[in-house]
This record gives sequence, C-alpha cells and structure tokens, in this order.
Amino acid sequence: MARAALVAASVCLGALLASCNIITPLTYAVDGPGQTDAEYTLPNKKTVVFVDDPRNILPRTALRTSIGDAVSFDLMGRELLTSTVATRDAIAIARAGSGGNANKLMSVEAVAHALDASQVIYIKPIIFDLAGRSDAQGLRPTATVFVKVLDIDAKMRMFPASDVMPDGRELSATIRESDPNILRTRAGRTQVEEELAKKLAIDIGRLFYKHDRIDLGENLGTRKQ
Repeated sequence: MARAALVAASVCLGALLASCNIITPLTYAVDGPGQTDAEYTLPNKKTVVFVDDPRNILPRTALRTSIGDAVSFDLMGRELLTSTVATRDAIAIARAGSGGNANKLMSVEAVAHALDASQVIYIKPIIFDLAGRSDAQGLRPTATVFVKVLDIDAKMRMFPASDVMPDGRELSATIRESDPNILRTRAGRTQVEEELAKKLAIDIGRLFYKHDRIDLGENLGTRKQ
C-alpha cells in the first residue's frame, strides 16, 4: 500500500514538473518578453538627425542619409516628433559651411541654426564592421555609434548626462549574415551595409520609446535569404 502511494506521488510530482515546463514557454509566448522603457523622452520640437562621420567610418556617404532619415521616419511615425529636417539637408549645409575644408567644419549648433531646428539627435559612428565579427552561425556585421540629444535653444546637451557619458550614449547594432560569400561582390556588400544601417537606425530610435526587451527570433538560426 505504501509503495503504491509512493508511486502515485512520484507520478503526480512528475506531472507537476512537466506542467511547469509547459507553462513557462506558454506564459512567455502569451505575455511576451517584457518591455524596456525609453531612456529619454524627446521634446516635440523641430529636430534634425545629424550623422557626423569626420573619420569616414561609414563606407559610403549615402549611409549617413539612410541612417538619419530612418531614425526621423521612425520617430515621426510613432508621433514622437511632428517636424524633422532631412538628413541630406543637414549634410549639405555642413559641407557648404566648411567650403570643402576639413579644418573648417561647421559646428552642430551652426548647422541646426541654419536649418531652423531647435533640437539635434547627433550620431557619430565609431565602428561599421561587416566581416570582423562572427559566431558559429555566420558573420555578425556590427555597427557602433555615439548618440547625443542637443537642445539648441537652451544650448545644452539633454541626453545622456555629460558627466556620466561624456562621449555620448554608446550603442551597438548587429545583424546576422549566414553567407560570408555575399561580401565578395559589390552588390552583396551594399546589401549588407544597408541592412546594418537599417538595424542601427531602429536601435537608435528605440532609445526614445518603450519597446520589446528582445527581438523575438533575432538570435534563432541563420538569417533568411
């Protein structure tokens, strides 16, 4: 009798443990991974997203426009900003102001004033590496930037605190590329550059609004072609 009770208890315990293993992923699937709050709430004022690349970290100048405009469109689409300046206009103003002289670059504040912008999201690339990082599932193209938010009217840096992050908020974005041979052609490299720039812009935008803590499926398997 005691042995039968012990067996029954073991079966019940096994069933309970099994149910726990089932409930956990089901709860995750239903409730999601949780969310991360915005690191900074942007005031809704005329804004220019300025990608400053004095060291030519980005392989193509066009990527500056791609990144800046993607950030602007994301924030406007979420109604966090109602007025932004095209990144290409900011780049054109900066070039015109320097007269082609790398030693006479316009300040970010001067560029903003010329565009009648009250706020600048300043992005400075420090790494844009397509092939230098990898894992067991392939290449991991990676980009790293510093991000700052400047209030032009108040003449202040609003984000991040300069005493905590003097260079700005460092942010890295990574994509998965399963086929290393794609980098052997110009078209392939261009494709990966654009995908990495897009992911970088998404991650920059997420600094300013609540979002899922992780991108479901981001690290599962190889990237689909």
